[in-house]
Amino acid sequence: MRSRVDPALLSALAVGLVVRLARIARAPLIHPDGPAYLALASDLLHGDVRRVLESYYSPAYPGLVAIAIGAGGSPEVAGRLAAAGAGLAALPLLHTLTRRLLGARAAGVAVLTAALHPALVKAAADVLPETLAGAFLLAWLVVLVQAQGTVGLAAAGALAGAAYLARPEGVLLVPLGVAWAVRRQHRAALVAYVVAALLVMSPALVALHARSGLWQLSPREARLAATAAVGAEPTLVATLVHHPVALLARTLVGGATQLMYDAKALGVLLAVPFVVGLAGAAGRATVGPLLVAACFTALPLALNPSPRYAVPLVPLLLPSTAAGLLALGERLGRRARPVAAALAAGLVVQALWISHPFDAACAREVQELLLERYGPGESLVAVDGRFAYRAHGRPVVPRTTAPDDALALARRESARLWLTRPSWLPPDWRPPPDARPVARPCGGTFVLFELARS
Repeated sequence: MRSRVDPALLSALAVGLVVRLARIARAPLIHPDGPAYLALASDLLHGDVRRVLESYYSPAYPGLVAIAIGAGGSPEVAGRLAAAGAGLAALPLLHTLTRRLLGARAAGVAVLTAALHPALVKAAADVLPETLAGAFLLAWLVVLVQAQGTVGLAAAGALAGAAYLARPEGVLLVPLGVAWAVRRQHRAALVAYVVAALLVMSPALVALHARSGLWQLSPREARLAATAAVGAEPTLVATLVHHPVALLARTLVGGATQLMYDAKALGVLLAVPFVVGLAGAAGRATVGPLLVAACFTALPLALNPSPRYAVPLVPLLLPSTAAGLLALGERLGRRARPVAAALAAGLVVQALWISHPFDAACAREVQELLLERYGPGESLVAVDGRFAYRAHGRPVVPRTTAPDDALALARRESARLWLTRPSWLPPDWRPPPDARPVARPCGGTFVLFELARS
């Protein structure tokens, strides 16, 4: 009996797995947030669920990593494999969505492109939740467009809640789903959608309320308000009420910045096919995924733009890109095959390329310094938690680069070491008597202070 699975999807899964494992095998430098996610996964394995739910970082990805650690292997490898698994799980979802919008040929092109896409491959080999957030986003969209009644919308609502647990910005799927249901006149099932979303979100919401006494989506809200220079409000709702104009201005500027990050994440090699697909006859069919991506870019991501936050949106851009690739292939005729092979080779090279070699060399130098001079187990105050993690120590991460804040945190946590950049120290700042500089690793890029024990 012949398989009903599209051969293009099977090929994409196989190629995607090989490329992602090849990227993992190259052991790129872990992201600065990676050690925090691994620590939360360890907390889960030790039964400390409440600490994970009320954490600064969202709980879904640490939960997936904890499962991977339980299956065997080192925490870092488990974290990378969890991200890779979530990225591969998104491929059948992208295939289903694109096939519904544009047909089987475009679906095959979309998943093959996603299998090799540099931003998706790199994210799948790091210890980060972006691929998991992208998988939940695609699953929500696939279920929503196929929902016919209460059960379908309830499933979409549950996926919206799961997207929030992967990244706080995922909460945007709740109002987007409500708007879709109202437009499609599914008012009777609307309650099921909202209730399902809130049920999935409630463990984190309740834990955060118990921790702070405030109803908030994330502990990041106060920091976002401060970063956006719109006041010292504890929640985004309070920021909107007290500083609406400043918040709007910040959103407009941040949205433009995030739009550039989205374009960069898509990549220069796929920019022309994307524009061709957008301008062609298929452009209208792909407006739904593009509208969802635009809402994320213009609203939650605009408050704190970042290149990594564009990763979950990349699959939403690939149906249009696939349509453009097919249109360009028809124009190229017999030259389409060698051009497609060259494009695939270019994507693979970008996906496997290890950038920023200085960062990796510097991390190794600091690791050797800490282990040789102090041994494992030391607490290190540093904005980048990777330094302590690589030296088998305990990372103590300050929320700002201000030296006084870092030193106060070090004293509270009884940390002996503080690593910072000389460029982060004010010109007139002098170290207190209990802190002395002991090393300047990485060619003076960093300075290590040793604090006297009280």
